[in-house]
Amino acid sequence: MKYLLLLSIPFFASCQGGQQEAAAAKADADSALYAPLVQPLTDSIAQFPDNEALYFRRALILFNTDPALSQKDFEKAAAIKPAVTDFWAGAGEAALVLERYPQAIAHFEKALETAPGYPYLQYRLATAMIEDKRYQSADSVADVLARSAGTYDKAYYLKARIAEEHQDTALAISHLTAAVDRAGLHSDFDAVMELGDLLLTRRSPNTPKYYQLAAKLDTLSAEPLIALGQYYEQSGNIAAAITAYNSSITADPDDERSYMALGTINVRKKNWKEGLRYFDLAAKVSPNNAEAYYNRAQCLEQLGRKEDAIDDYIKAMTFRKDYKEAKAALDKLKK
Repeated sequence: MKYLLLLSIPFFASCQGGQQEAAAAKADADSALYAPLVQPLTDSIAQFPDNEALYFRRALILFNTDPALSQKDFEKAAAIKPAVTDFWAGAGEAALVLERYPQAIAHFEKALETAPGYPYLQYRLATAMIEDKRYQSADSVADVLARSAGTYDKAYYLKARIAEEHQDTALAISHLTAAVDRAGLHSDFDAVMELGDLLLTRRSPNTPKYYQLAAKLDTLSAEPLIALGQYYEQSGNIAAAITAYNSSITADPDDERSYMALGTINVRKKNWKEGLRYFDLAAKVSPNNAEAYYNRAQCLEQLGRKEDAIDDYIKAMTFRKDYKEAKAALDKLKK
């Protein structure tokens, strides 16, 4: 629905001094209604309490910060003008965020009364039904979506979720494979990653195909490339793992996991200098990472840099109070 595209749009950037003073005096549960971006709409609603558009606009602003108040405003807009699909859909989305699944179901059903057969609403209705453990009803909605080429993939995403809820991993993989293979580059990123993860647990040779697809779907995410590196490590293809981890660094140089993985690979080869380099990078991008300091200390110790190693073991214990390995290594060095 179009309101999803509007959730992040700020409407009002300033308010008058008198309004700010009134906001400061507000200390009740609805204080979010008097935040600087929201108060102009709150004041307008006080003047025009039957204007559904004002409630809708305020609901959009509140959605990410206070979904409970947002849901109330969507519901108020829908009560004033029940024929508007977006009002009911917004209320359903807010209820989903709040895990109020029966309410979400009711709101999406109302939205569908105003827009029969709308695929997005059917998909979100089925999602709410799954969360509420109404699997048979959700599967019936998925069957409807499966009849259309445009929503075939969404139908099988839903069916896969139902299969996972029933702990039927093989069926979940089958449904996700059907959905992703049909949608290709139009697949949902999370669904592709889920498929890759399920295949990874089974060490399936098809795993790389889906992580590579996920990497194409989101070129700024390191997640699929790190997962791909893990698959290759498990498979014993260290050269391919190194390539995948390096690609993940290109995608997101601030994700320490690839530096940690590359450092570990080098340590296994007793390549202490390269290991040190990667653990040093990991510590720089994640300065609270106890593992990075511990592993860097291990490399420093092997390189004969005892004092630097001691410093890093201490840092590791600073960020993880019960780090037994770091304490044992530190005690050994101090003897």
